[in-house]
Amino acid sequence: MTRLFLRFYLGVIFILLAASMISTYVNSIKKAEQNLAVIESALGGGALLARDEVIRGGEAEHAQTMERLRSRFDYPISVITRAERSIPKDMQIRLDSGEPVLFYGMIEVSIPNSPFLVELGPLPQFEAPSNSDVVLAVGAVFLLAAVAIAFLLRPVVNQLRMVEAAAMSIANGDLSTRIESKSSNTLKLSHAFNMMANRVESSIQSQKELLQSVSHELRTPLSRIRFASELVRTAKSDQQRDTRIVAIETATDQLDELVGELLNYVRFGDADEVPKRDAVNVAELIEEVAESHRPLASNLTIHAAFQDAPTNFLTHRNSLARAVGNLIGNACKYGKTRVEVSVATDAGRLLITVDDDGRGIEEADRERIFEPFHRATDETQPGHGLGLALVRRICNRMEGDVVASESPLGGARLQIQLPIKAKVQT
Repeated sequence: MTRLFLRFYLGVIFILLAASMISTYVNSIKKAEQNLAVIESALGGGALLARDEVIRGGEAEHAQTMERLRSRFDYPISVITRAERSIPKDMQIRLDSGEPVLFYGMIEVSIPNSPFLVELGPLPQFEAPSNSDVVLAVGAVFLLAAVAIAFLLRPVVNQLRMVEAAAMSIANGDLSTRIESKSSNTLKLSHAFNMMANRVESSIQSQKELLQSVSHELRTPLSRIRFASELVRTAKSDQQRDTRIVAIETATDQLDELVGELLNYVRFGDADEVPKRDAVNVAELIEEVAESHRPLASNLTIHAAFQDAPTNFLTHRNSLARAVGNLIGNACKYGKTRVEVSVATDAGRLLITVDDDGRGIEEADRERIFEPFHRATDETQPGHGLGLALVRRICNRMEGDVVASESPLGGARLQIQLPIKAKVQT
């Protein structure tokens, strides 16, 4: 924090010095030009009168004339040759034209047709601040800048210190660390940091739970494969061996299916992978997904109803199709005779509802069914408990949600709710 203050302070001082030097240089140029003109105009007349009097007195009365002039002027006056002064050429031209010229604090006028000059001066210098006054003033400016910068940086430094302390605590393993907002100045920063910390903690916790669940789910097919492999060795006939090999293949297929669902679940949670948005005709997409499930559920009637389905809903087509497909597939598993899919819009949201007439979902399980590997029913139905978790992850990625409730058909109702951001036709 001290380095931050020093860098900021030195930067401000450098800016102040540069601005002061530029301002002083510009003002000095203008003031010098103005002062030269004023001095030459004010004192040039006296110098010209002195020159005329020297000319009238002539060389014979030169001493008396100079003594008389010195008694009348408050400044030294003398007659010199041009060789005694290294006067620039432009000033010599002015002298030859009869103008008075200010040269290094002295007024010079030329005596016509001669190498002599009448010199008035040195003139008194304008008073300027002493070196001690300048040092004192600059020191006061530096001190004032330091106090102002320290005052302005204090809230920033306090915020950075809180963030640093919280970040170090999280890095040491305390994921519950949060920043307490003590004033309005730290509200935004603390809120943003706490949101990040919540996201990190939730993500790590989810990964731990997922890893534990995966470890548990993988044991079953692996155990079956290991057990069946041992039985193959002890098979007494080809038929018995084939039966046990089929058991191994079945367990392998289950393992492959589990790995595939896990990959989908992880892929749809990858924030770096942003799928392309398309203008989707929701009714056509729902009907297409429903039609793909009808041959797999010949004992059920899958009915689709579209009240006001958008025809150009901007969304991730493949993701939405997978989410709806998982809901329809889940309904087909537990439905008895009928599955209904409906689409509607309400309060700026797209609602895709899937109902079945199965056993339904207990109210206590209506939120937990969206957790990975959680299954509210018995284990007789196929699956690994990742389908609904994947639906929620897809919906969250599209800034929506999926909720479970009781269906008018007597079974379960699962509803996808997505925001409609752009104006759509229905």
